[in-house]
Amino acid sequence: MFLGHMHAFLRNQLLMYTIFVINQDGETHFNRALLLNAGFIESKRVTNFDCFIFHDVDLLPEDDRNSYRCANQPRHLSVAVDKFNYRSSLPTIFGGAVAFTKKQFEKVGGFSNMYFGWGGEDDDLYARVVYHNYSVMRYPEEIARYRMIIHKKDPSNRSILNGMSFPILILKNSFL
Repeated sequence: MFLGHMHAFLRNQLLMYTIFVINQDGETHFNRALLLNAGFIESKRVTNFDCFIFHDVDLLPEDDRNSYRCANQPRHLSVAVDKFNYRSSLPTIFGGAVAFTKKQFEKVGGFSNMYFGWGGEDDDLYARVVYHNYSVMRYPEEIARYRMIIHKKDPSNRSILNGMSFPILILKNSFL
C-alpha cells in the first residue's frame, strides 16, 4: 500500500526519486534509528543523493502540495495526522516523515542508535537539529496532512532510555 501510494504521489510532484525500504529481521528489539541510519549509509553506495526523506511506512501524504524536496533547513513533513484529528503537532515533534539534505543529516550525526522499541529517537533527533543551529521548517497543517494506515500495534519496549521523560542526548556524537 505504501509503495503504490508514494510512487503516485512522487510522480505527481515530477520528482526523480528512489525509495529504499529498510526492514529489520529477527527477534531482537526494534531499532528504528539504526534502520534509518543504515538506509542512509547504504543509499550513498548507489549514487550521490542530495535529499533524504526518512518516512514511516504507515503514513500516507494526502496533499500533493506537501512537497517532498529538501530546503535550507530540515523539514518536518507529517504535521497533521488523521489519527490525531489532523491537529498540528507540538513544535518539538519531529517524527513520522522528515526531510534532510545530505549535509544537514551528516552534520547532526544521524539518528541516535540508542533507542530501542518505539519512541525517543525522533525527540532526540529534534534536539540534535536545534543543537546544530538548524530550525525546523513545516508546511501548514492544511497541506502537511497524512493518513495513518491501520495496523496491529507493536508492543513497546520500555528500556531505560525509552522510559525516561527526557531524551538522553549525545549531541556531538555521530551515529553514521
